[in-house]
Order: sequence, then structure tokens, then C-alpha cells
Amino acid sequence: MPNQTNLLSKEKTQAQNRVWVRIASACNNKCIFCLDSDAQNGTFSDETEVKKQIYDGFKKWRENRVIISGWEASINPKFAEYVQYAKEIWYDRVQTVTNGNSFASEDFCKKVFDAGLEEVTFSFHGHNPILHDYLVATPGAFKKSLKWLIFIKKNYPNIIINIDVVVNKINVTFLPEIVKFFMKLWVYEFDLLQIIPFGRGFGENKDKLFYNIEENIKYLQETWKLSRIPGMYMWTNRFPAEAFIWYEDLIQDPWKIKWEIMWEAFSTFEKFVKSEWKIKPGCLWITCNFCFQNQYCHNFIKHIKTTKILNPEKYEIISGEEFPSHVYKKYGNDREDFIQYLKWVKKPLINIPKCLGWSGLYQTYNDIKEEKTLEDYTYKYIGNLYRKKALFCKDCIYNEKCDWIHINFIRSYGFNILQPIKTP
Repeated sequence: MPNQTNLLSKEKTQAQNRVWVRIASACNNKCIFCLDSDAQNGTFSDETEVKKQIYDGFKKWRENRVIISGWEASINPKFAEYVQYAKEIWYDRVQTVTNGNSFASEDFCKKVFDAGLEEVTFSFHGHNPILHDYLVATPGAFKKSLKWLIFIKKNYPNIIINIDVVVNKINVTFLPEIVKFFMKLWVYEFDLLQIIPFGRGFGENKDKLFYNIEENIKYLQETWKLSRIPGMYMWTNRFPAEAFIWYEDLIQDPWKIKWEIMWEAFSTFEKFVKSEWKIKPGCLWITCNFCFQNQYCHNFIKHIKTTKILNPEKYEIISGEEFPSHVYKKYGNDREDFIQYLKWVKKPLINIPKCLGWSGLYQTYNDIKEEKTLEDYTYKYIGNLYRKKALFCKDCIYNEKCDWIHINFIRSYGFNILQPIKTP
């Protein structure tokens, strides 16, 4: 079952106003999985533009966090200056994500921490030099970064340190050991990122790096189990939701899609949505089977081609709710509460699979759209159309006709809310 306490705690963190600002298009590692390698040109972002992004990103009456990133932000000579600027305009926290190479200096550490840097996410992709240095294609990187992680832990105990790991075919079998290694160094926060099909990782290294989730579920489940250790804080990114049975609270918050679509990949998807899928993203059909955003794109194609329009007055529309806390408040704290709620509804249910009282009808984008914009579709997708099913649903006789259930019901109640129907 999902850990409700962990889920609601993460929800509060996700509610922060998070501002990502890239200050460098260069890196001092050559990671073989780098998704941004095609965009690196060795330059630093314009100072005026960086400060404008930091200033414009701040929201009054919110808890504000800025993540100063790059490819490798710390090699920008103005890195400490941007940290200080963010603190001067009252950001609650300033964080960076780094490979750690630039932190290999007492003077550098003192400079950036005095400027106001409060959280450092070190990127480690192995628990020994052989594994890590191979993946980052930089000899000596592991020992150097590890030395300075330990230095910061010892000399700057108030600095928050966490680890991110890009999970791929080479390191997935070692993932539980990687997490345990850093736990021995008193690091208890991890961000585990599934490899995605862009840049160097998908070009020259595709066969080396991409792996089958089901074939490696044992190692993933061993890793998820570590999230139950008291004091552990584990985040996951871009993994398929089906990888988290029994650990559904680890499924990435669907609102993360908004950031990835509306900022990181805006130009890729804007024409796609406005043209009603006729102008396809440049990646479409090539990377789909490996891409976390596969469902976002293909659902749009499916829904925009559907002309069925529902009359909402005739049905009870069961939407996914914005956050799990809203799910619990409206439908109850567990699966039994939710099922009881559905039984008491007098109208036919919309957006619910047959195993929970299916009417056979689901909303499509045509049912709920207001205008053909990327923002409109993204919000409708996250709030209404982002649905998933369990791996065991393939045994259900209605599997092909079912349009599954909203991701926030799965995050809140677990995949076992679904019960395959095996006989008519």
C-alpha cells in the first residue's frame, strides 16, 4: 500500500514555487547518457537574462526555491553571484545540481556557502570509481566528488546534501547498493531519474543504456523498499508508474509534467497541439517506446480524433483531483472508502473502470477542452486524462476496452484498487 504520510509530505514540498534557472551550456563531464549533449555549446547564459529569470520567478506569499543549474552551473564564474542575488530577493532556499568537480576546493565551498547556497544535489551514478567514472566518461571523477561531499558534510553540517542517480542498463542492477553506499555517509535523500531517449544517451549509446523495466523489477523493488527506512526521502522521475506496485507513493507527481512540457519542451509540443496532432514533434515515433511522455502525446492523438461529447448532467464524472490530499478528503482514506463512495452514486460513473462500477464511458479532450493551446491540453491531461492501469490488468477480459483510472487514485490507494475481471 502507498505510504500516505510520505505522499502528503511530498505534496507540501511540491506545492513550493520552484524556479529552475540554467546558467551554463557547458559541462566538465562527458556523461554517456547526457540528454542535453546536442544543446551544449560551451557558453554561459547572459547575466541580465539570468537575473531576470530569478527575479520574475519569485512569487509573493509562496515558499520559493530556486535551483541554479546548467549542464554544470558551478563552472560559471558568476555562480556565487547568482546565489547571492537569489537570497537578496528573499528566496527561501537556493539549490544547485552538480557533478561535484567544481566543489573540489575549500575556497570555492566557502565562497558559495557564504553567498547563501543551502542545498547541493550531487550526481553520482555508481558506488565505486569503475561504475561512476565509466558513466560520466571522466577518470577520477568519483574519488574527487566523493572527497568533497564528505568535506561538506563534515565542515558545513547545515548544508542539505542529496544524491541524484540516472538509472540505466549499466547501473540498474547495482541501484540498491548505490543507495546503501551513500546512506552509510549519512545521506538520506535521493532523486532517482529514469534515463530518457534524448541526446548522447539515445544516439550513440542507446543499446548500452536502455533496459527493460519488467526484467529488472527485482532491483527496482529492492530500491523502493529502502524508502521505508525512517528518515529516508526518495524521489523518482520519469519512471513508468507500473514499476511502483506496493510503493505507489513514489510515483512522480503528475504536475511535474507541467514543468517539463510548458518550459523544457514548449517548442516541441506547441505546434503539435495547435495543429491537432497533424504537425508532429520532431521526436515522434522514434523515441516513443522509451519516453515518459509517450502517453501525453498519444492520448492527445486518441482523444482529438474522438468526436463523442458527453452530457455531464447525465453522469457522475469522477475526476482525478489535483492532489492526493484532495482525493482523501473527497473519497476517503482507503480503497474501501472509495469503493463505498462509488456504490452510493446514483448516476452512471464516468472515468471509472468496470471492476469499480464502469459505465463504459470516459472523458476525452473533446469533452473538456476550452481552446486548442498547449497549456489548456496540459492542464486537462494532468487533471482528467492522465490514467494508468496495473500490469496485472492484462489478465482482465475488459483490458482492451478499458481506459484505466486517474493516476492520483493509484498514488492514493495503490494499484490493488483495480481487480481484473477474468470471467464475463
